[in-house]
Amino acid sequence: MEFSDEEIELYSRQIVLPEIGIGGQEELKKARVAVIGIGGLGCSTVVSLAAMGVGYIRIVDRDVVEKSNLHRQHLYSYKDIGYPKVEVAAKRLKELNPYIEVDPLPIYVDETTARDVVSGVDMVIDGLDNITTRRAINRACLEVRTPYLFSAAIQTYGVASLIIPGETACLECLYANVVDEDLPTCSVIGVHPAILQLISAIQVSEATNYLIHSSSILQDKLLFCDLKSLSMEFIPVKRVSGCPACGEKMKIREEAKKYPMVEEVCEREGVATFIINPGKSMKLPPEVFSHIIREHKVEPIILGELGLTFRYGGNLKISLLKSGIAIIEGASSREQALEIYKNIIATIRLDCEKGM
Repeated sequence: MEFSDEEIELYSRQIVLPEIGIGGQEELKKARVAVIGIGGLGCSTVVSLAAMGVGYIRIVDRDVVEKSNLHRQHLYSYKDIGYPKVEVAAKRLKELNPYIEVDPLPIYVDETTARDVVSGVDMVIDGLDNITTRRAINRACLEVRTPYLFSAAIQTYGVASLIIPGETACLECLYANVVDEDLPTCSVIGVHPAILQLISAIQVSEATNYLIHSSSILQDKLLFCDLKSLSMEFIPVKRVSGCPACGEKMKIREEAKKYPMVEEVCEREGVATFIINPGKSMKLPPEVFSHIIREHKVEPIILGELGLTFRYGGNLKISLLKSGIAIIEGASSREQALEIYKNIIATIRLDCEKGM
């Protein structure tokens, strides 16, 4: 694989490293990764992977930029509030390195979409903030035999482990029976930006080592980092024979779900906030957002290529993404949020049938 003179100059300080060299740089250029979640962990990780020359980066996130992101998610700024995270991130990463391919997917990841999200890449990297989505990613990675670099951080501590399907313990071996309702969130107990930077740096080191066929440090280990004491501890882990995801007698049976589904998330700007999951991506046509503004006379806040944020009914703020995901701020209940969503989608479908 050949490099232009510009690429050689761009990567020169890492090519001279014995751990990478020109051969390692070639492997990075050929590599394909998916980073799921472009928040506190994902932002720093995708910046480093893009700058180092990983050839294809799929970035996946279901949300828009909000003010409370900015102290730790440094891909974004005030002018990006309301835009889909993957849209902003893709633009910045291409500005950083025009020699790579960035594939932004504004998708809600669950059992319905996880397999598509993790297929066709050499590694999946964790930038998530909940165990439910991680469990879906873990199972999809096991199914398609894709390595999964699991990481998490909150307050001042973080963890990381490299999961190799069929070889190492999987996520459910490590965190059996853990549910999100029992776990703290950063909106309640906080997160120090430095722990995110530290865990992200570990992610990038481990991912690039693996992609250039170097040694893996986190295989068969769970790394625990504590920022308060500046300590790190490696905890040996092994597969559980009775694991429902990767064990000898797998028992994965997902309950049938009815879409669209409503998830209540942390308040934004002091009001209740709901995310609507449509199931499979709707792939709304590009002109739908400008059509909504023009024909339905909503008050636009942000008009992007992958999403529209607008005022609705006076006191509501809605972000509608190209995939059909909606973030509704100010609804009084799940039921009201779902009713609003169904009305908007029904209107869009009717307009599409009429040819807009």
